[in-house]
Amino acid sequence: MKLDQIGFWSEIKLEIIKKYAKAYTSIMSKQSWCKGYVYIDAFAGAGKHISRKTGELVPGSPLNALNVTPPFTEYHFIDLDEERAEVFNEIAGENQSVHSYHGNCNEILVKEIFPALNYDSFKRALCILDPYGLQLNWGTIKAAAELKTTDIFINFPIMDINRNILFEDFAKAESEDIERMNAFWGDESWKQLLYKEQATLFGDTHHIKIEDYQTLAKEFCKRLKQIGGENEGQRPFYRGRF
Repeated sequence: MKLDQIGFWSEIKLEIIKKYAKAYTSIMSKQSWCKGYVYIDAFAGAGKHISRKTGELVPGSPLNALNVTPPFTEYHFIDLDEERAEVFNEIAGENQSVHSYHGNCNEILVKEIFPALNYDSFKRALCILDPYGLQLNWGTIKAAAELKTTDIFINFPIMDINRNILFEDFAKAESEDIERMNAFWGDESWKQLLYKEQATLFGDTHHIKIEDYQTLAKEFCKRLKQIGGENEGQRPFYRGRF
């Protein structure tokens, strides 16, 4: 299997998630009311990577989570790539607490995993949403927020957005990429945030970019706070660097 090469910041991200996961299980294992603490990786990948700096193997977030002590009571690993999902099928064959899924994480999370994590379940979950690009839907994030049981790490997919959406002239963006961005954002309001309409010398109009990805990321954080209930005095349900 071909492994992804990752850079310095990705290695730091993995280390942060590993430390957070260890603290998470240490705390939750001491809560008498808790009936389970669950680890979810919606874009599990192959479970390991190659360091671009050293050329050495680097354990991915799924393998780091499996090695956390005390362990999570359940693990759910999802990947759209069948070969990568098979890696976790093999692990699941030896460890009954591991569940492997091959398919679209937006459907699997909402239909198969989240229903078992409602507030009355007395379970809590740590969910890693680290998409390869614009594969994550806003509806999936919103569904997680409504559970009130799940902490989420989200990696903002700026590379895909910069490459396929944030052109100086919006007309250059492909319709399918715009649709993917709408699904990720939840609506079309990002267009008004980033572009303004400008008249041309020929009487028609076109849209030119007035803001960059940093503005987009900050606004995305505000949207997360709104659906996560932070405006109501609750702690944010998400973690992450944008």
